[in-house]
Amino acid sequence: MIKKVIRLKNIGLFYHGCPDGAVVFDQITAIYADNARGKSTFVTALRACHMSDATRLVARQTIDVPEEPEVELLLENGMLKYENGAWSGPSPDIAVFDSEFVEQNVYSGFTVRTDQRQALLDFALGETIVPLKNRVDELSRDIQEQTTKIGEAEKQLIGLAAPLDLKQFINMRPIADAEVQINKCRKRIDAAKSSEQLNIRRSPTAIELVDFDLHAVFDVLSRQLTDIEKTVEATVGDHFAKHGGVGLEDWISQGQVFMETPECPFCGQSLNGLELIAAYRSYFNTAYQDLKEEVAALEIEIASSLADALVDSIVATTTTNAAIIEAWNDRLDVDPPGFDGDAVRDELASARNALIDLAKRKLAALLEPVGTPSDFEAAKQHIAAINRVLEDYNNAIDDISSKIADFKRGVVTENIEHLETEISKHQASLRRQEPEVVQICEDYQSAITEKDRLEQEKRETRSQIDLQMGETLTQYQASINRILATFGATFLINQLSTDYRGGSGKPRTQYGLQVREREVVLGNGSDFSSGHNFSTTLSESDKRTLALAFFIARLEDDPALESKIVVLDDPMSSMDRNRRSQTIRRVASLAINCKQLIVLSHDAYFLRQLRDQLQDPRRPITLKVLRITRVDRNYSAFCDCNLDEICESDYYRHHRMVAEYVKGTSSTDIRDVAKAIRPLLEGYLHRRFPGKIPRNQMLGKIIADQIAPATSGPLSHLQQHEEELREINGYASQFHHDTNRDADSVNVVDAELLHYARQALDMIYKNG
Repeated sequence: MIKKVIRLKNIGLFYHGCPDGAVVFDQITAIYADNARGKSTFVTALRACHMSDATRLVARQTIDVPEEPEVELLLENGMLKYENGAWSGPSPDIAVFDSEFVEQNVYSGFTVRTDQRQALLDFALGETIVPLKNRVDELSRDIQEQTTKIGEAEKQLIGLAAPLDLKQFINMRPIADAEVQINKCRKRIDAAKSSEQLNIRRSPTAIELVDFDLHAVFDVLSRQLTDIEKTVEATVGDHFAKHGGVGLEDWISQGQVFMETPECPFCGQSLNGLELIAAYRSYFNTAYQDLKEEVAALEIEIASSLADALVDSIVATTTTNAAIIEAWNDRLDVDPPGFDGDAVRDELASARNALIDLAKRKLAALLEPVGTPSDFEAAKQHIAAINRVLEDYNNAIDDISSKIADFKRGVVTENIEHLETEISKHQASLRRQEPEVVQICEDYQSAITEKDRLEQEKRETRSQIDLQMGETLTQYQASINRILATFGATFLINQLSTDYRGGSGKPRTQYGLQVREREVVLGNGSDFSSGHNFSTTLSESDKRTLALAFFIARLEDDPALESKIVVLDDPMSSMDRNRRSQTIRRVASLAINCKQLIVLSHDAYFLRQLRDQLQDPRRPITLKVLRITRVDRNYSAFCDCNLDEICESDYYRHHRMVAEYVKGTSSTDIRDVAKAIRPLLEGYLHRRFPGKIPRNQMLGKIIADQIAPATSGPLSHLQQHEEELREINGYASQFHHDTNRDADSVNVVDAELLHYARQALDMIYKNG
């Protein structure tokens, strides 16, 4: 129980909340204050002392002073202080109903939020399942810790796993030749990006085979001329041998064209009958000459076609091919084929020499066939050996050229994105085997395993909680509906239960409303298309009533209520008048059963009714009334409070002022008493003749417009007092600015004022 508020400083408007010393609280204490005067601030301070919470006071520190908040309360079990940013002393058990309770547990504006349903469940369950709930909270924290570990590991692994997903990365097996595969893919990518240059790069060329026509050679070697006799050839040969000389045969051959006459063109002698001349003519005929020329050309052809230059050309081609192939080594795994140039040269020389020898033999004996089948076969074998070497070489070149062609075609159609993905996969494989990554993966999988275990335990613990919550909430729903019925509410709650939806994993309340025997869901206040719901069906008074029912139902079922301090901040806010009496009775009942009740309100009439409700002759309870009032510099402070004076009407206030003055017990300034006479009589006439006198009409107009002309009816009974009323009005009007501009300068004479004050009271008392 709070016995005294000794200090309340630098909190909101309470710069110095107890200027007259300690403020005494009773078992039931009512605090009256206008709105925005500090009620919620004081309630916040009480909630903060219950929670030992410094942040609430820091947030409410008086805005225009540098000093920190200070609170000092005298409790029945010791002194509780807040100073230097910390609480010290015993913490009282306080239950608070205010806007914060409504905001945290019931609704906000048009909406019942998930966190409010969670808080309401905590409030409803109280201490009944604290151990199990604490275990669930502990498990939730442990699960969150494992979730954090998983999340942190995922953040590290996701960056390492790309382009694989996390599961693929963790489960992937090592790739033995990952580096090799990466290099291959990079080469392919580079090739694809350089496809235009690569497509114009040369490929090696094959070497033409030796295509030498042996048949034509041996045809010439074996040819004979039937019109040339051997004797002619011998005669001419002997003659050539006899005379000798280089070019003799050519000279004689050319000279034959001049033997058109029977005489020798050289000596003029007759040529008729000369055997040698006839031999010349036979020797130098066209067929013979052609054969001779053909045999002579044969040696040249053999030497030319089978010259060493052919081998040199072939070797040059192989050298060029080797350079081309070696240039492709940056893209392909190819090597130049071997080529035995010496062997080719030897075979070529053997064929050439053998054929030239045959040609010379033929030239020496044109009319004799030269060359045997074995000579032909030998030459053929030499050329075939050469071509076998060339064919083997060309086959190797064709294979390499095919690889190059395939490579060029592949470069054009290469999928660079796919290759880059393959590189990323192989790189991910390498990263997966790094010791640090291996450890992260193990930690990640361990955290998942532990999280699964914790979640299983949490589900089992929830099942136990659900059993107990079901029983508690069934009782709680019945209590709420009983209270709503006493409040005269036209709605009930039903299906009060729990669920775990909402994403937080924490249980929350779930309930519906029953309005006019129809089911209404809580719904979403911002979604009017969903039909009837909490926000569209309940008025603000209904919502506040529901919140208060939640609060009172929990307290009334609380076995520790007798040790609690209950604080109600404006419990009647937004409530309809027809719920006022029942709510006051319920609050009065709560006051009897709790340790201490502190009620704050801006409604003095509500507090007066509560006071009167507590004045049960069988069990009278004193209601201590305090007030939070405005003080210097618009700060607030506690002071005593007279509810009757606050609640009295203007008529009763004016009557009290005049009557106390006449009795001599007034502490009111006599000028204020003089000003009270006229409104006192105006109020009296309105009450005595309801509906007969227009509202806001002053006494002078009432006399002139209503009483003086009245010939019948109730007001006609006042005509006998017309002059007396005019006399009193004449005196009282001089103190009002609406009838006398210089009202403040009129001197108030005590004896004169006493006369008119008594006359006004006599008018009221004598005429009823």
